Amino acid sequence: MKILLVSATNRIVKGLKEQFQFVQRTDMNMETYHFSNLQIDILITGMGSVFTAYYLTKALDKSSYDLVLNIGMAGSFDHFLEQGFVVNVIQDQFSDLGFEDKEGFFTMYEMELMDRDEYPFNDGVIKSLGNFEIEEVEALIPVKGITVNTLLSAPASISRVKEKFNAEIETTEGAAFMYVCLQEKVPFLQLRAISYFVEIKKIENWNIPLAIDSLTESVMYIFKELSID
Repeated sequence: MKILLVSATNRIVKGLKEQFQFVQRTDMNMETYHFSNLQIDILITGMGSVFTAYYLTKALDKSSYDLVLNIGMAGSFDHFLEQGFVVNVIQDQFSDLGFEDKEGFFTMYEMELMDRDEYPFNDGVIKSLGNFEIEEVEALIPVKGITVNTLLSAPASISRVKEKFNAEIETTEGAAFMYVCLQEKVPFLQLRAISYFVEIKKIENWNIPLAIDSLTESVMYIFKELSID
């Protein structure tokens, strides 16, 4: 089985790489590893939708994969999703792509500048394809995400986004990842570990090590399950 593991930074996949067998470095953003009978290509895109879309499209143009897995951290809008929880993103959307005036913020769909049901969108959102009967994935909490270019911190912005999109997490790459995978017609999953709460930013309150450890553990369970199949 051939898997493409997509991450914004090397820090997120460092613990995973230590458990894989290194094969080769194919270019400045990609390395190939083996784990049991799995071939795992690890793609580092950098943070943000533009970089993710570019490097992921480039990778998918060069090779085909049985599964493309995006992993990373996320901010939680709900304290029910505690730091360290790993979640399965089943729906995502670009929350800051739109139009703003004195009346507020409006999406491209609300302004009738885009068709909310034009593929791969479904009522303005991008949806996952399912859990592929992977037990570890099915055990994770399914969540709705938004993808932002600027992490939210101002109370007014947080309130507006929560009311408008009813999302549970924010990331800076998720919707771009899902958009490319659907356009390229490849099976995919987006898994995120909660590292902070969406509130007035206090970096000292983030728990990045816990999020990475939890994510590493979940991904290893998935790879062990897939290697048996």
